[in-house]
Amino acid sequence: MDLAQLLIEQGLDARRVDEAARRSVQRGAPFVQEIVRAGLVEEETVAELAARALGTVLVAVEHGELDEESVRLLPRRVAMRHLVVPVAKDAGGDRLRVAFADPFDAEAVEAVRRATGLEIDPLVSTVSSIQSAIDRAYRGDTKVVHRAASTRESATGTPTRELPAESTQRVDRAMVADAIQTMPVHRVEDEATVEQRVEALILTLIDAGVIARTDYLEALRRLLGR
Repeated sequence: MDLAQLLIEQGLDARRVDEAARRSVQRGAPFVQEIVRAGLVEEETVAELAARALGTVLVAVEHGELDEESVRLLPRRVAMRHLVVPVAKDAGGDRLRVAFADPFDAEAVEAVRRATGLEIDPLVSTVSSIQSAIDRAYRGDTKVVHRAASTRESATGTPTRELPAESTQRVDRAMVADAIQTMPVHRVEDEATVEQRVEALILTLIDAGVIARTDYLEALRRLLGR
């Protein structure tokens, strides 16, 4: 299966999908970028469908932590051409988790495999999320994440749990680091609205891998009657 077939099965007009595929070839642009640019489908919908069909994880890499060493394995031109961004190696170091805008793009997967020399575990993200992550990662803003151990000790010696490798942080640490360091937890809770507390809880569960973002969105649609 490829992305075009998946979209047609979901009800998109086959003729318009074929036209977008031809334009992507003419422009030398990824097919997924072309269908989003043409307004055939929302990028979030494409990402959710692809992640569900492939049985992989949907990640928000625009604010997530990317492993600097992994990013250096892939040239920027390859990342831009195929709309991909490395996230992290696995614990063994011989496989690379990579976020794709189109994980069904065999050419993209093979290009990343050749460039890095590693086997690829595809994750999924939106077109704009990956474009933002590429801009951030390749200008030296990546944050190094050590994922070899599942737990580590804090400065006080208390074990703390690290996030799963495929999870992402949706808070821009560069913007809030000072506030986090100086503001007591009870003040944060006191100042937050009920809606903000619920949203924070949901994001924590998603980041920790307890629930999938796609399941959360599906539940939200059911509540809205869509």
